[in-house]
Amino acid sequence: MASSQLGRANPEPPEPVPTPATSSLSAASPERKDDTTSSPPTKWQQLWSIISYTPKRCRYNAANPPRFTIWSNLLFAFAGAFTVANLYYSHPILHLLAGEFGVSNERASLIPTLAQAGYASGLLFLCPLGDVLPRRLYVLALVLFTATVWLGLCLTNSFSVFCFLTYLTSVTTVTPQLMLPLVGDLAPSHRRATALSVVSSGLMLGLLFARLLSGVVTEYTSWRNIYWLSFGLQYLIFALLWLFMPDYPSTNPDGINYFRILYSILEIFFTHPLLVQACLVGFCTSTTFTGFWTTLTFLLSAPPYEYSTLVIGLFALIGIASMCLGPLWSLYITDRLIPLFSVILGLLICVTGTCIGTYTGTFTVAGPVIQAFFLDFGIQTAVIANRSAIYSILPQARNRINTAYMITAFFGQLTGTAVGNHVFAMGGWKSSGSTSVGFLLGALLICALRGPREKGWVGWTGGWAVRKAGDVARKGDEEKGDGDKKENEALGEKRQEVGEKDERK
Repeated sequence: MASSQLGRANPEPPEPVPTPATSSLSAASPERKDDTTSSPPTKWQQLWSIISYTPKRCRYNAANPPRFTIWSNLLFAFAGAFTVANLYYSHPILHLLAGEFGVSNERASLIPTLAQAGYASGLLFLCPLGDVLPRRLYVLALVLFTATVWLGLCLTNSFSVFCFLTYLTSVTTVTPQLMLPLVGDLAPSHRRATALSVVSSGLMLGLLFARLLSGVVTEYTSWRNIYWLSFGLQYLIFALLWLFMPDYPSTNPDGINYFRILYSILEIFFTHPLLVQACLVGFCTSTTFTGFWTTLTFLLSAPPYEYSTLVIGLFALIGIASMCLGPLWSLYITDRLIPLFSVILGLLICVTGTCIGTYTGTFTVAGPVIQAFFLDFGIQTAVIANRSAIYSILPQARNRINTAYMITAFFGQLTGTAVGNHVFAMGGWKSSGSTSVGFLLGALLICALRGPREKGWVGWTGGWAVRKAGDVARKGDEEKGDGDKKENEALGEKRQEVGEKDERK
């Protein structure tokens, strides 16, 4: 496709184009052609032309857009898993990092806190641009930057530098949150929920794989090797996305002012009660999730368990097993229930597991095992249901909606890491677990305040039906179909306008 006004990548590497002044001079004075030839591209320009090149099989064609296959779905899940894993490699090895840099355990816990803060910053300031920029080139640029800067984490001996680079790389580790709205655009409507659940499961698995790999690698080698492994994985992800990630035009090809984009997030947030409800629930569940996995390291590394980093890392296998059930649960349960009731069901599962683990975990390891399985499975259920609900609000603002949701969720993770560590240091395992129970009960209260068909901020207008059946299901399908039709028509008109402008160029 021709280059759009928004900086859409050219299908072929660009060649130097003489300026109008140069062209006129060359035509008027043929004998001076050698003096007026434009200079050859610099190495940086050549590198950028390679990065921005789109293989033919990945180029967008409005008449025959790229098919979103199961392989594309798995590619996005793989890339999302081992990108978001960057935020969590430090969790099982905080005590090793404390010893390496000569700081206390509480001081070392600043590393995951900064990672979450950086991720939240990227969500706020980078992800909204996904509604304007071509996402293939945008994602590739962010992955390449993260991979290159990550080298500093592998080499530095300074705790301050390590903390700074942790924050910086976490800011650009937001590519999975650009992929999820893109899945909403690429996947056919009848497969959208399942496709989202596959990628969401990949993200959650990345959280747990990071702990597993970190525990195993650091048990037998230096802790730095897990960072070297991540360094290689980032470049592998870049190569795979460059080769196979389908292109897709901007959903707003006329462009939006950057500050207007940021302000519109607040507008969307305060005008859609469904989004606010989902965000608050996401905040509470994220707080519980990171609070549990961060303090679990301190519980298992101290008496009466005194487990090695390998054994602590193997606890991630429990969560991995529960996450693998996510797509099946979405296919057979979530798609058949009103999203709010799927969220409530997930929260009840979380409360059950957290109570068992909190009040038995100090004398039997079975408590944390049960808690890990129930908590991860319940949160996965709630997250998928919440996403399937909020992505139906404004199709052309999915990145901004996703930004609003994920900012609150990762502020929840930031809160869970900081509060969990502080409460554990003050009162131990039971105190930190009781705090998690309080957050989960708060999420259930938020769900109880507003029904799934309520148009206002509080109330249960519209009934209590749980299943998507009969008139409710037909109405939902009609609304979804109308929304998809309007979305496709609007995007088609925009693409046609951009194409006409490109042809005139």
